[in-house]
Amino acid sequence: MATPVDARPALKFDPQGHQMGALGTLATQLSLMLGMIWALGALTHLLLPPTLGLLTIGPVLGALLLAPRPVIMEFPVSFSILGIFSITVASVIWTIDDTATVVGLRGLVPAMLAITLAGGLLSLRDFADGLVWTIHVVVIMTFVALIVLPDTRLHVSGGPGGDDYAGWHGLFNHKNNMTPFLAMAVPTLLTFQKPGIMKWGMLSLITILLVGSTSATGVSAAFFAAIVWLWLKLYQNQEDARNSTLLTLVSFLGSLAVVGAALSSIATITSAYGKDTTFSGRTEIWEASIDALIRRPWFGHGFGALFWREGISNETAEIWRQVGFEASHAHNGPLDLALQVGLVGLAIFGVLWLTTLRKGLHALGTQPDLGIWVVSVMASNFLMAISEDVFYGGWLAMFAVMKMLLMRRPSSLNRPSYREVAVQKWA
Repeated sequence: MATPVDARPALKFDPQGHQMGALGTLATQLSLMLGMIWALGALTHLLLPPTLGLLTIGPVLGALLLAPRPVIMEFPVSFSILGIFSITVASVIWTIDDTATVVGLRGLVPAMLAITLAGGLLSLRDFADGLVWTIHVVVIMTFVALIVLPDTRLHVSGGPGGDDYAGWHGLFNHKNNMTPFLAMAVPTLLTFQKPGIMKWGMLSLITILLVGSTSATGVSAAFFAAIVWLWLKLYQNQEDARNSTLLTLVSFLGSLAVVGAALSSIATITSAYGKDTTFSGRTEIWEASIDALIRRPWFGHGFGALFWREGISNETAEIWRQVGFEASHAHNGPLDLALQVGLVGLAIFGVLWLTTLRKGLHALGTQPDLGIWVVSVMASNFLMAISEDVFYGGWLAMFAVMKMLLMRRPSSLNRPSYREVAVQKWA
């Protein structure tokens, strides 16, 4: 006869048996931090050798050796992540520039794997701590660089004339590489860092960096991320379904009004940001990039093969000839990705992006903090992708790690932090 539920002995949860312990967790967090700093370009200005990227994956591989069997068995597998990573590496077979692709893969793939593996091993609390620590380190490094290195406060234009003008970028090689990181940092700190002087102080420093960057796209993306984060918080706090529906309807109509006003005043808005209606030559870059994509539509030109500045390929030279200056990339997320791995790669990425967003929206009701973070970061990234290449490279790893976290079982994702275990052990 079955034992009544109330009469069954209480099972004690043994957190130490379900996690990697302090050493494995810290090693994985270190790989997460190093991977993000490297893959998202926070040190690009230093022109470090690409082989250093190999070091980012070392700690997490060590952590895998320390991880108990239950952690390994619960590691999620995503076919869309495997697909986009596979076609990226396989592009070395058909690339138009072997050197550029090999250097790019050698420098970025280990860091991308380090970030992704961290999402499959760490608890949400430990992963969030790693993200927050990374943001603190990068923001502080950026401010130190701005003080010590004068050229980190100037931007060199790739456009006609190559003029220097104000635009902070720190140790990032470009202000439009720094600002996507800062836009991601805003909802991350709002979601995962405990309220206090450190949180609001760091957000204030990020605001200063965004203003100093003079990047209209970056400032807009960070502001949009904060608005989306606030809206999701308000939506979650609506206990009445009718209030939630009303909030959604009013927000939707308000968004349509804002978009309509923006489209009707595009010339005025671009002028206010110091731009023209070509968005600083972006429309010419898009046209030339589309022509290049038409020439190699299915599998693209190879990872990192276009816009490579050493031993310039004929395709890159043709794009620059059409544009009239040396563009650094396609200045559009989907277009940049398609140029590198073709429409096939873009389709695989589309599956990854859409399934991640769907799971993120679903998590709003099951894992609120994770859901809010994923949706708000994806929203700001999508906005930046209109004019920047923030869908590929290190940013691909961000989508992959989000998908990994969202695929995890609640029992695995929500296990206690190693610090909480230490407290319980000595209590």
